Amino acid sequence: MQISPFDEYADRYDAEFTHTPLGRVLRDMVWSRLDSLFEPGDRILELGCGTGEDAIHLARRGVRVFATDAAAEMIAVARRKAQLNKAQIEFASVPMDDAPMTLRGRTFDGVFSNFGAVNCARDLEALAAGIASILNPGSRLVWVVMGRHVPWEWFWYLAHGQVRKAFRRYDRGGVKWRGLPVRYPSPSELTRLLQSCFRVLRVSPLGCILPPSYAAGWLNRSPRALAALSRVETSLQSSPLLASTADHYMIEAICLPRTDARDTGTYR
Repeated sequence: MQISPFDEYADRYDAEFTHTPLGRVLRDMVWSRLDSLFEPGDRILELGCGTGEDAIHLARRGVRVFATDAAAEMIAVARRKAQLNKAQIEFASVPMDDAPMTLRGRTFDGVFSNFGAVNCARDLEALAAGIASILNPGSRLVWVVMGRHVPWEWFWYLAHGQVRKAFRRYDRGGVKWRGLPVRYPSPSELTRLLQSCFRVLRVSPLGCILPPSYAAGWLNRSPRALAALSRVETSLQSSPLLASTADHYMIEAICLPRTDARDTGTYR
């Protein structure tokens, strides 16, 4: 079995992010959109499910989730959490880029990915086309993606004398992390990559006012400051322009009809 760079983080990811005050605020913002888009009974594919927090939330609402992650240890943690929460979820340890081929023959009513998992895809355009081939026409795509232009990151790392890290997201070849290239498409770039199979409906910021998690230690210790900044962040969710300067942005799109139902690779 192939070892994922994320395996070693499985046992501490929730403590370091999910259960932190900032982590809860950001996830609640994502959930508010998911709850408005996915209905009970919908069959949703999740890419990069991590420890299963989002899958469990959706399952509790009656959404049928097929949750995938390349990290077997993340899947193991997610399975245990789902059992404890009595959440009915299908799990599979599948590399993201292989998911469309692995799941061929199944169909889904939507696809979701949170907190930058799709930034690790080898080829986002190919992934989008593959995913579209297993979605019903009219299905929703909701991806939370790490963006390229992040003032919070510039200022944080420059203040700590780490110039290269401050502008790392501009490397077109991607940032190498434990041998894994991580790329940072802008909202306009990702919109272009999706356009052959999807029509983008909405782009919203997630972390234009709130800082990235690595810069949020002070904020996690200050409930009043977190509440104040969260109110401002929430008020800006309808501003697509600010998505270009956020740590993450949420892109929502609808799957276009195939020109030939028998040809899973051809779209109009």
